[in-house]
Amino acid sequence: MKTEVVPYDPAWKDKYLNESLAIKQKCGDKILIIEHAGSTSIEGMAAKPVIDIYIGTRSLSDAHSLIIPLTELGYEYYKDFEDVLPFRRYFRKFVDGKRSFHIHATHAGHYFRNIDLIFRDYVSVNKTAAKEYKSLKLRLAEIDFEEPQGYNHAKDELCLRLKAEALKFFGDMFERTESEATYLMHKFSDESSLKRAEFKMLREGNLTAIRSDIFPGFSLNRALGISKIDNEFLDGMEEFYKGKPGKFALQIPPELMNQETEKLLSKRNYSSGNSWVTFYRDTSPIDSKGTDLEICEITKEHAADFAYILNEVFAFPHEFDGVAASTVGTEPWVHFMAFDKDKPAGSAGVCITGATAYLSFANVLPEYRNRGVQGELLKLRTEAARKRGVKWIFVDTGEDSEEDPNPSYWNILRYGFRLMYNRPNYVKVNEPEILI
Repeated sequence: MKTEVVPYDPAWKDKYLNESLAIKQKCGDKILIIEHAGSTSIEGMAAKPVIDIYIGTRSLSDAHSLIIPLTELGYEYYKDFEDVLPFRRYFRKFVDGKRSFHIHATHAGHYFRNIDLIFRDYVSVNKTAAKEYKSLKLRLAEIDFEEPQGYNHAKDELCLRLKAEALKFFGDMFERTESEATYLMHKFSDESSLKRAEFKMLREGNLTAIRSDIFPGFSLNRALGISKIDNEFLDGMEEFYKGKPGKFALQIPPELMNQETEKLLSKRNYSSGNSWVTFYRDTSPIDSKGTDLEICEITKEHAADFAYILNEVFAFPHEFDGVAASTVGTEPWVHFMAFDKDKPAGSAGVCITGATAYLSFANVLPEYRNRGVQGELLKLRTEAARKRGVKWIFVDTGEDSEEDPNPSYWNILRYGFRLMYNRPNYVKVNEPEILI
């Protein structure tokens, strides 16, 4: 059996847009995010003339609930692959007797969905990868495979390699961007603000380590931009945090973790804490539902309000106000604030680090939540980054679970961010010094 592979057709984009609109109107709020995927979404890529549509939902049961409305739209629900892919609901639609659309519905945070979209983004910007992938597809289209899935299986080796390259490409970019932005969060503080917060910072190459002796948690006591884990590195970190009350954390990229690393960390009394989830997206416009509050870019006149609300929402000590305020109105930071008339209701910032940017400081006072503020802040910060020449924006947040729900996790996915990986925090608690 040969597989039909045709040259790229610009009409594929419009076909997706029209179909996705019909799907959203039919399925409503069960859909968290819907996106064009597969080779027809990659400009210039040869592809099978079938539009792949990826739907992300909050749960598998929500994905399953799409069967009836999608069937009413002319889709056929296929169970064939659920023994291998039980987390996916798969649909096909034929137009004029030709298979024209595929829908893959999964939990929005599932690896299956996100790695395919990360692969798509990578091939879209890496000419070497795109050329290699296109060449293989055209070559395989000439082969008469015995098995129906022969064409797809023959792509597996290259696709797996390119997916690994893609994850490393975006993962390395995230680690560099976040570490630089964390450094730039604190670089502009004056000596009196640093002293009030009992704050110190270490910057070596891509590594940034921050320390605040008046805050026991690791949000203000952590090291990131880590490129190696060995005794020499751990000695340096423990020297930096020596005498600090409470805990500190090493935010370690998953690629550095293996049995040897875990044994070393355990031997030195580090334990794995909760992970932070890493995301990225391009700076294409975000379609926000809007808010009834006014949001505008702010300058130094609102720096004190910005710092106060930030530290209130995140329960950081107000001795940290001066450090937080120092970024407002200071390049490369751009900040926005939501107002209820004259009253500040929430705020957020974006740090521009060349062709990339990092989203941070997002906060909304409790009485103003569920009014669309976070979505609008994401939209405005993405727009600000795009206007300044940024291609990729990065953000992280805590994990979501039934025991500890995190609305930010879902907001980030809703607005088209790719979940890359959960980055573990390895925490060490400094024992109090015993005076003799």
